[in-house]
Amino acid sequence: MTSLARPARLTWQNSGTFLRVLLTQVLYVAPLFWFMELAQNVAWRWMNGDWGWVFPKSPYHWFSFGSLILWAGCVALLWSLHFFWFYPRRVKVWPRLAIGAAVCWVGEWVGGYIAANVFNHPLQVWPSSPLVYVHYSALFFWVSNCIVYHLLTIDVVDLTPEYDAPPATARAQVA
Repeated sequence: MTSLARPARLTWQNSGTFLRVLLTQVLYVAPLFWFMELAQNVAWRWMNGDWGWVFPKSPYHWFSFGSLILWAGCVALLWSLHFFWFYPRRVKVWPRLAIGAAVCWVGEWVGGYIAANVFNHPLQVWPSSPLVYVHYSALFFWVSNCIVYHLLTIDVVDLTPEYDAPPATARAQVA
């Protein structure tokens, strides 16, 4: 019989690691993602002549400081995927990016729906999208966001525990 019970010490140690890294990543990565969102919306306007998404309750209309909460949630979602699914199963980079982008894309729609319909404070609205809170073309942005997340948290600045060192670092230590 396989038991799912874990020693309490191991659970608290893993929870501490998870929360410490999550807090570090939210403080570091979420504001960077917010600035990327601004750049992506500006790029959308350059390419299409109008803002891709707007913030109806924001005085600025094309950006909102309130979206930082969604970016914190995005970082928490990506870190949770990594900690509980990707790393334990040794998922390769490309499937991580595809799954992360798809989950975050759905998360953007869910976050927009909840903000508008539960809290009566719509954050982002895509005027030209049949989905209202996200557009199909946002998948491209989510893939780029997941690539940046992977690079920032694993390859450039080590914002993950020691067990997740990139292969180049591990090989350099052996030599």
